[in-house]
Amino acid sequence: MVELATTPQPKVHNAHLQVQMTRPHLDDSQSDPLTVGTLSPGKVLSCAPDLPLGRAVALMKDNNCSSIVVVRSNKPVGIITEKDILSLPADSHSTLIAPIENRMSRPAHTISVHASQQTAIVRMRDLNVRHLITVDEQGHLAGIISQTDLIRQVAVSKALSANDVETAIRSSTLFVDAQIPVQDLRLKMHLEKCDNAIVTGFNPDIPSAQQTGIITERDILRHLVEGRDAQTAGDIATRPVKMVTHDVNLNDARNIMLRDKIRHLVVRNRHKEVIGVLSFADLLQFIEQDYFSHLRTLTEDRNSDGAKARRSLLLARKLIETSPDCVMVCNALGAIEAINPAFTRVTGYQAEEVIGQNPRFLQSGRQNKAFYKKLWADVLRTGKWEGEIWNRRKSGEVYPEWLSIMAIRDADGTTSHYASIFTDISGREKNREDILRLAHTDELTGMPNRRRFSELLSHHIGRSRHHGMRLTVIMLDIDNFQRVNSALGHTDGDDVLIEVARRIGRELGPDAVVARVGADEYAAILPDIDTANEARMLSERLLGRLGEPHLTRKGTDLYLSASIGIACFPEDANDTSTLLRNAELAMMQAKEQGRNRVSRYSRGLHAKKGEALALETALRHALDNQEFYLAYQPQFDACSQELCGVEALLRWTTPDGTIIPPTTFIPIAEEIGIIGELGRWVMRTACRQLVNWRKQGMLNLRLAVNVSVQQFYGTVDFAEQLRAILLDKGIAANRLEIEITESLFMRNIDDMRAKLQRVHDLGVKISLDDFGTGFSSLSYLRSLPFDSIKLDRSFVLDIDDGKDGQALALTIINMAKNLDKTCVAEGVENHHQLSFLRNAGCDLIQGYLLGKPMSAEDISALAKNQHSLAP
Repeated sequence: MVELATTPQPKVHNAHLQVQMTRPHLDDSQSDPLTVGTLSPGKVLSCAPDLPLGRAVALMKDNNCSSIVVVRSNKPVGIITEKDILSLPADSHSTLIAPIENRMSRPAHTISVHASQQTAIVRMRDLNVRHLITVDEQGHLAGIISQTDLIRQVAVSKALSANDVETAIRSSTLFVDAQIPVQDLRLKMHLEKCDNAIVTGFNPDIPSAQQTGIITERDILRHLVEGRDAQTAGDIATRPVKMVTHDVNLNDARNIMLRDKIRHLVVRNRHKEVIGVLSFADLLQFIEQDYFSHLRTLTEDRNSDGAKARRSLLLARKLIETSPDCVMVCNALGAIEAINPAFTRVTGYQAEEVIGQNPRFLQSGRQNKAFYKKLWADVLRTGKWEGEIWNRRKSGEVYPEWLSIMAIRDADGTTSHYASIFTDISGREKNREDILRLAHTDELTGMPNRRRFSELLSHHIGRSRHHGMRLTVIMLDIDNFQRVNSALGHTDGDDVLIEVARRIGRELGPDAVVARVGADEYAAILPDIDTANEARMLSERLLGRLGEPHLTRKGTDLYLSASIGIACFPEDANDTSTLLRNAELAMMQAKEQGRNRVSRYSRGLHAKKGEALALETALRHALDNQEFYLAYQPQFDACSQELCGVEALLRWTTPDGTIIPPTTFIPIAEEIGIIGELGRWVMRTACRQLVNWRKQGMLNLRLAVNVSVQQFYGTVDFAEQLRAILLDKGIAANRLEIEITESLFMRNIDDMRAKLQRVHDLGVKISLDDFGTGFSSLSYLRSLPFDSIKLDRSFVLDIDDGKDGQALALTIINMAKNLDKTCVAEGVENHHQLSFLRNAGCDLIQGYLLGKPMSAEDISALAKNQHSLAP
């Protein structure tokens, strides 16, 4: 279960609000390939009954799901589907804020994950539903299957290959005019029980491909979430539509729908007139008919098929009898019904001695009742179990075996038998000691590995606790070791790791327990250190020894440094895991302080890390809780001081009123991987505000938005994201400007050049922020598609220091002119700076002198005031 982020909805204060995404308990390795368990999608949305309906609908839209399952104690109690959305009243605001259980379909129609696909097809027809919730043996939610899943996964039936599209399209199709309000269309689709509608009546002057559209339940759901009440069918219809002719083979139509990831095809006759729609539901009817036809054929050809079945059964029996693995079959009550010769060879029991008995007589006594209880719980839940078990031969000898148990089910998912296959693995036990040794030893250095070190540390802590002694643990990490592997190769890198291990062992002495606990990380237990000062002195001597040159295979000297963290028992921690974690925290602090040093754990360090973790957790929830907002800093023409643009600035205020500065939370957002989502929210929100300003008559205002490097390397191309937002908001591309810093393209300038060019090709402006504070190469200024350069505030501040301080600012302004780039100065705070920048030819001014960051309403007031003062 993972919590989902959703689009902002009316805030509902509910302590029991839970929105979860459930993954099915079964996968291809746990279920018969012919069961519905393998058809459940990778995710199924589920929620508590008290979730507001509007939040549920938004979740369905954001996750591209056609349903959301309502659960109580992980058992399905109802479901909301796209079809149910059609039945909402026209004025749906009060309905959307009410609990989902008020509108859900109940009871929840379920099917066992072990049932066959054909059973699911028949049950959907009998219940007249398009979704079935899959459950395990305890009735817990496992997944969900839809008509779409069945169409995608079941084998192509003869009915599809033998028929054309014309024979499958429904007899009545809903046609509507493009001007009909969406609210009226929703009611019409609900009353006529249609999951789609053909939209016509568009402007005849537009291309013919755009004169026909289609609206599905998914479009209605999206409209409901966006809340645009004034829209018509023409506004939300999908155009152009995918069309096929009436004589196309049904199987070819299915392949088109699967290839293009659509659920509907518009059908035309030979005169190119639209005559209907073909959907997945229509295809499923043919598959269902083919299934029943197959059953009738089986009945008519019983003798022939029965003979084939008997031959198959005979072949299976021969394979079991000759198998080198032991086979045992039990009925649903646990009584043995059959064994093979290998069973007798391994256990010593003949068939007549075991048939009818429960297999528990084979138990050795090595495994307790809890072991067998968990074993059978796994079998009941997943249909299988596999692992090592100890049993007893007829002679009394106890031996290990590798056992697999599989539940055999009929078409309805009912368990009829259990099949056990096992192999005698006595020979493997001879190597167990070697396996255990390898499991506890680092292969490269021969030292204990992390697992063994934890066991030894636990032992030493127990002894120190018993005798009232002090115990010191150090963690050591080689600084920037990845550069050694990159420069010298892994063979020389391994030599260095071995030599580091030797130096640590020699310096710490024979009483220390030294282990390699990571790729370039070592740990040591120092049982005879009496004081913290003694531990620090020993660690510093160790750093000195490690700093001595290492001779590589090529005969060159290699110099290394390391960072060491110290933690002591009992003052720093009272158990193994905490002591190790605190030593690692101290080591990380040593790295943060500049590397090649020793750091001692302190409670303040732990509190600092705890605060960082708490801030990270709060940041993950801040977007859902609508704690972010935008402030806008105005930008002015340097000469006329006319408002000409704004920079959108992200702000965060927590529920308790604490203001978290961007310099604090932006790096964390980048580190934990949510900057992409946060950046998309900023871009959409800022562009929405730009549209509002345009409606107020502020037509020439330019909007600047800061962009993180991670936004360029997300799963969706950044230029494509911008294009979608511009189209959605109806904004001219040249009204939008993205601001990037030099760090954005320092890693791979060629790749970033291509990405920026795609943005520039849209017409979006690109500004280089904080120019002059980093790499600042003139070569990339010529080759990258920048439109403007922002003069960093540090250079603006230096203007007050006279000619020496003004030189850099003047140089950058002149360079921008020569490169035909717009120059923007930020951080302008006094008239002397403004006068100098204006006289030097700077184009735009931004700073507290003319305007601090302010709300959108204040920007509107500022523009209105300037307009009223204009001559």
